Amino acid sequence: MKKIKLIIVSVFILLNSLIIFSDNGSCKNFSNNTFYVGGNGEGNYSNIQEAIDASSEEDLIFVFTGLYNENIKIKKSISLIGENKETTIINGKNNFNAITINASGVNISRFTIKNALVSGIFIESGRSCNIFQNNINANNIGIKISIASYLKIYNNTISDNLATGINISCNFTNFSSYNNTSFCFNNSIFHNNFINNTIHCYDQGYVSWSYNKQGNFYDDYTSLDKNNDGIGDKPYIITKGGSMDNYPLMMPYTGKIRIKEFYVDEGLLYKMLVISMVIAILFVLPIGYIWYRKYYR
Repeated sequence: MKKIKLIIVSVFILLNSLIIFSDNGSCKNFSNNTFYVGGNGEGNYSNIQEAIDASSEEDLIFVFTGLYNENIKIKKSISLIGENKETTIINGKNNFNAITINASGVNISRFTIKNALVSGIFIESGRSCNIFQNNINANNIGIKISIASYLKIYNNTISDNLATGINISCNFTNFSSYNNTSFCFNNSIFHNNFINNTIHCYDQGYVSWSYNKQGNFYDDYTSLDKNNDGIGDKPYIITKGGSMDNYPLMMPYTGKIRIKEFYVDEGLLYKMLVISMVIAILFVLPIGYIWYRKYYR
């Protein structure tokens, strides 16, 4: 049984050490060496930060299922991959950020990231980073972005965060040339599920909230999908400054766009009510008049 499990994990690691498939179908070479955290393997690291410190650029760190009480800092181009996003948990211990990124080419996938005092993931400065297939919940801010370009955040569930699901606070007074990142541009956020955050998103126009005319799911979106394509008919307003998701999803994203099965078209409902009232009045008035003429004259 142990041999079978070892073979399965080895194949999984081999595939992940060759490529990461992004949600838009592209792939990225990223691994020179693989470091293991948790599990029972000889030489495995007991915590994630130790493995990161021991790694080099473009290495892969694979984290086995478990609870990791850490505040992680990433300052090199690595890929941090969990075994299972439901059971591989990074607990921020109610202390600052669970993960802080100051590097380019960082990939984070298949974790539950929770209980950070400030942010589940803080991208202080990053370029060409990918955050995907994670549960990011019960933090103050789910993901906070200070300086980033060519960033992709997709296929995450971002829920139950006390302040904001995603906060993008790029401003021109904070730009620097650290890690060859000097602007906030070409950032994309799509196929994420925003559920039960106090405020789902804050952005002043530094990202695209969709990809290939597919955006994100927001549990407070109330518009309709009259053509049944799974995309809302009206944009979802991110902030009053004009940032919006032009293609909000009607149902949580589970790997495909789903159609909402039941709608109440309020406009049509009001029209039907008005028409019904007019018909009722036109029908009742003559009867009332006849009744009045018959019994009171």
